[in-house]
Amino acid sequence: MNTKTPTLFILSNMRETGGAEQSIATLIPHLMERARLRVFVENDHHYDELRRHEGPRLALTRMPKGNAPRAIWGALQTLRRFWREESPSAVLANGHKGAFLLAFAGLMRFPTKAPIGIFLRDFNYYLLWLVLRVIPSALYLAPSEAVFEDARYRRWGLAAPRRLLALPNAVRLGTATPDASPAPAPLYVAACARLTRWKGLHLLISAWAQIRAAFPEATLRIYGEEVEPDYAAELRALVQQLGLGDAVQFCGYQRDLSPVFAGAAVLAVPSLSERPGPETFSRIVIEAWAHAKPVVAFAAGGPRYLIEDGADGYLVEEGNIGQLAERISKLLGDPALCQRLGGHGYAKVREQFNPEKIAGLLLKQLLPEPRA
Repeated sequence: MNTKTPTLFILSNMRETGGAEQSIATLIPHLMERARLRVFVENDHHYDELRRHEGPRLALTRMPKGNAPRAIWGALQTLRRFWREESPSAVLANGHKGAFLLAFAGLMRFPTKAPIGIFLRDFNYYLLWLVLRVIPSALYLAPSEAVFEDARYRRWGLAAPRRLLALPNAVRLGTATPDASPAPAPLYVAACARLTRWKGLHLLISAWAQIRAAFPEATLRIYGEEVEPDYAAELRALVQQLGLGDAVQFCGYQRDLSPVFAGAAVLAVPSLSERPGPETFSRIVIEAWAHAKPVVAFAAGGPRYLIEDGADGYLVEEGNIGQLAERISKLLGDPALCQRLGGHGYAKVREQFNPEKIAGLLLKQLLPEPRA
């Protein structure tokens, strides 16, 4: 291997799979163009997804599963061994657990002065105060400014003069196919979210009672895992209470949402600011745009920074059911408007959320320019 090729360690060792893993997996092929990667992985699905890229530029290392002391100690020893053997040029923590391990690596004085990046992907980094204290010089990244605005994080010291960078998520452009066809049939609006209260699905269902009056043929399709059974039962009861039994469909979790976006007229994102929200980014927005579909969202968290109101979707006053219904109805009643806003979103994805561009921005911050 060319000794001038820098080595980037990525701690992507989360127990579950979600947006953090999807985001780094999207960047991996482009990061490999400039660096040799070693990715530390815990989740089986994430590991299997990355294996297709494994080769001279990508090595995968399994980490012990779980948060028990023995598992954490084993993860630290695994990290220490490769750290000593390969002397990484830079290290990136892709989630809370990785940030926690890097904090302990600092306390244990791991043998490196490599630049460190800490990606803050949600509002549940309960040990961020420790990370900030132990690694004050790290580059702190977030998918949008919504994270840096968080009052608790700012109280802990996540503010200037620390190095802060809002680095958006990326979408695979190979799946981005603009839809030039008229409004699909059957007509439906999609909401892709886990069934948990801060996702605001109860407000969307309440809005649907108003939408149905104007569009009796349209349906609301909710795709997501029932992570809060009591809330899921509450949603179903609300559907029956409002007489929407044939108009709201609970479709369960679906790993590949491409067919959902392809068939939907509009994507709705009713996520709220209440903890553990709001959305730090909401990659579902750019995935909808990648299929040229407009998005209607509450003006909270990441969507507030993503959506340009009236240009590629609509931002609605948080919690305003009437306005949410009005904006969705406006799009359902005007296929040309849907197409225009969706087309603007598609163009925005190509320009701003291109994985090659975002990978380049990340490497520019973490790695020195290669020597001639």
